[in-house]
Amino acid sequence: MKHALLFPALLALSSTTLAQVPIIDYGFLVDDPAVVVNNVLVQPDGKILVGGFFQNYAGSGHDHLVRLNNDGTIDPTFNPNGAGPGNAVEDMVLMPDGRILIAGNFLTYNGGTSYFIARLLADGTLDNTFTVQPNSINGAVWAIELHDNHKVLAGGEFFICSGESRPHIVQFNDNGSVDSTFVVGTGFDHNVHDILVLPDMRVVVGGQFTMYNGSPSGHIALLSPQGPIDPSMDNDPGLVGGGGIVRSLARQPDGKILAGGYFQYHDGQARSAVERLNLDGTHDPGFTSPLYAYSVVRALAVQADGKILVGGEFTATEYANMVPGPERLVRVLPDGTRDAGFGIGLGVGPGTQTTGYVHTLAVQPDSKILVGGHFETVDTETQFHQIVRLLDGNANGLEEMNDASTLSVLQDPNTGGLFLQTTFGGTGDAVLQLHGPNGQLVHTERLRLNEAALIPLQVALHSGLYLVSLTQGDQRVTAKVILE
Repeated sequence: MKHALLFPALLALSSTTLAQVPIIDYGFLVDDPAVVVNNVLVQPDGKILVGGFFQNYAGSGHDHLVRLNNDGTIDPTFNPNGAGPGNAVEDMVLMPDGRILIAGNFLTYNGGTSYFIARLLADGTLDNTFTVQPNSINGAVWAIELHDNHKVLAGGEFFICSGESRPHIVQFNDNGSVDSTFVVGTGFDHNVHDILVLPDMRVVVGGQFTMYNGSPSGHIALLSPQGPIDPSMDNDPGLVGGGGIVRSLARQPDGKILAGGYFQYHDGQARSAVERLNLDGTHDPGFTSPLYAYSVVRALAVQADGKILVGGEFTATEYANMVPGPERLVRVLPDGTRDAGFGIGLGVGPGTQTTGYVHTLAVQPDSKILVGGHFETVDTETQFHQIVRLLDGNANGLEEMNDASTLSVLQDPNTGGLFLQTTFGGTGDAVLQLHGPNGQLVHTERLRLNEAALIPLQVALHSGLYLVSLTQGDQRVTAKVILE
């Protein structure tokens, strides 16, 4: 067989290019879910639940909810032959027995009635032992949390549940009926966006509200396990300014509470976008927000080393002291100063979209970071839309091979078939990725490397310029290929 060498590239990426995207996990083979990812949830077995607003994910027929394998490929065993929720998923909780709670703006699941909240079996099919009655909730659910004895706390834009007044927060029993022992009184005066259950079963709530059952609560409130306000937290006036809102809550191992959203003051003092509070509601003087007064934070996550991931809608110019930083995603040290070792480059961008934001963050047990939202770029890379996985967040990236590692693509002039030849990695499995000239991922496959042998590629391509990359473990080699 005669082979024509198209581009005998020996080179790895230049150090300049590598420095721009040092922490992207290129081995995460995820498809682009349009339009937005609202929540990601990592299971103990490493599989990843992805909820949001998207349809027919990767041609699977699944809408708004999928489960991925740890490498990003779709898990076909999850909700087989079912379409899933009929509209957006906003929040998810994994139960200790493997069942899954989901909440959002949907009214159906797999075609059957399921109002705003559903409980799924471990395989993604509906758990019919939990039923929220049709027409019982009059608005979307933005947040859910598992409470004591498998009870389910829900918060959102609703104010009626099962014919009773439950302004923006309600608790359900294990079967889906309303728990009348969880007393909310007049509830919240505006929407709830996040709920955090503490180890002692008290409940921290964040949202757009300023009152809870007659008690002033500036966008954050602490409730007792039975629902009444816990007076030990004072939030009068709390987090305010610019029509403020708390969108995300996180608890540190030391018990302090992080609150992210859109606000400019806490109890009359300038505090913007992200704040850390003691459990009594006072400001923690050991933390200073890295962001400018009118920045918007949507997501928070605390790493095992105490560093804090902050995601949202902020741009490069919306940092404190007017020192530019990465867009929409930053990592800060425990005192709030920016972590210079977080190699996210330019940050997360909207690309061709008019707006972009990070909406959810999750840290895997292996310290890799899942980032979801509404975006099209990560630093200079343009193939990551709505979801990306980063390495451990330090600027060590993929180790590029030296010039002795060759990568060549060849073509059979008779059949047009493509073949790979490389000395990279010796033998073993590797991930091949092909990106087009616009940065879009056009092909991915797993290969069994065989040094110096011709490896057939299972792809047909149009003429043009392509970037070919091979990744094996934490090493990567790339080459440019011109097809005529």
